[in-house]
Amino acid sequence: MDPTELFGDDFWPYEGEWYMSMHMGIGELRMLYSHICYSLEKWPGYPARPIEEQEYLKLLKGRLFAMIMEYQFYDVTDETD
Repeated sequence: MDPTELFGDDFWPYEGEWYMSMHMGIGELRMLYSHICYSLEKWPGYPARPIEEQEYLKLLKGRLFAMIMEYQFYDVTDETD
């Protein structure tokens, strides 16, 4: 599903809207990914929680996973030494 269908056109580029960015190391990123996975596993379902919440968690999980994979692809440290 296209996130703009779920969250509206103003969900993407932050023209005129407040937004934030943050920096974190790979360890923090992996912890955040793990927590999002846990949240999806324990998500109580609709109607206890809004369906949009689950869709956003899935979107966030995919983005975080892509970041971890990009790190692993470009990481040149040899951990076998």
